[in-house]
Amino acid sequence: MKKTTIKDVAKHAGVSIGTVSRVFNGYTDIGEATKIKVLKIADELEYSPNLSARSLSSKKKRNIALLLNNLELNNKANLSMDVLSGVYQYTLEMDFEFFLIPITTAQQKEKSLQKFLNERDISGAVIQGLRTDDPYIKEIGKSPIPIVLVDIELEGDHVGSVSVDNELAAYEAVSHLLSLGHENIALINGRKEANVTVRREAGYLKAMETKQLEIRPELIQYANFSEEIAYIMALDLLRNYPDLTAFFCASDIMAIGVMKAVKEIGKTIPEEISVFGFDDITLAQYLSPPLSTVTQDMKDIGYQAAKLLSRFILKEEIKDSHVFVPHSLTIRETTKERAK
Repeated sequence: MKKTTIKDVAKHAGVSIGTVSRVFNGYTDIGEATKIKVLKIADELEYSPNLSARSLSSKKKRNIALLLNNLELNNKANLSMDVLSGVYQYTLEMDFEFFLIPITTAQQKEKSLQKFLNERDISGAVIQGLRTDDPYIKEIGKSPIPIVLVDIELEGDHVGSVSVDNELAAYEAVSHLLSLGHENIALINGRKEANVTVRREAGYLKAMETKQLEIRPELIQYANFSEEIAYIMALDLLRNYPDLTAFFCASDIMAIGVMKAVKEIGKTIPEEISVFGFDDITLAQYLSPPLSTVTQDMKDIGYQAAKLLSRFILKEEIKDSHVFVPHSLTIRETTKERAK
């Protein structure tokens, strides 16, 4: 007679293998109803975990940490929490221990990344929010501990990264505005030290150059991913450059600031000014008018980052250490063909 496995129990109970494992290992984060169901199914199938295998397994480090650098909470959007949700979901499914560790640039200067992770017995880490000038950037490529970065690509034997193709996404967004007849398009970009800022600006420039349009440096502004700064910068641009007909914003939060500025000076969206965002935060569809934007799934980015990290930890073959998660353009009501 074929021996019952943990996979059989999971299938009959309608739960993941990780959940069954956590029940038998005494984890307290499993609901009572689920626990009772799993134990009942296991009893019916006459399944008993291999105690020797469990003992050996418990000696293996399977601790995944999510490091959120300079965490900023925003009541309109919180992409970091979406990444957290994705990483956490993967660790639950695969029975990895999960640790959430907020860090700051100041903390990076106090202790090396390797020492920071070793002190916490971390097998590998997903890191979000690093800037190109952060101290850990110089360490990651040489780190013996597997690292997967969100939105930054770095070379290293134990380094991976996950993001959308930010340059391509920006190129497609600006190309959409160009297809509507807009030529004088302002770029409201993020923080200069952020890798996504560099990549999204590259996409903007490529789209403009493809149409052989003049690049006007005065129309490229850095608003630090701030709604308020974007609002102030947009007011200035609209007052000083009356030929401006469209904005591409490197985040939806900044697009909200731009939309506020456009309305304040008495212009209409999209009849006189078109606005395109990036991220597709939940609020984007409820703005007036609803915002056209680049849609990226930050939860999936977190999930894929944890998945890639687990492959490093388990020493599986990795053909491509960078994963591009699909993106799309979501066209709503803030973009329209330019009036002749």
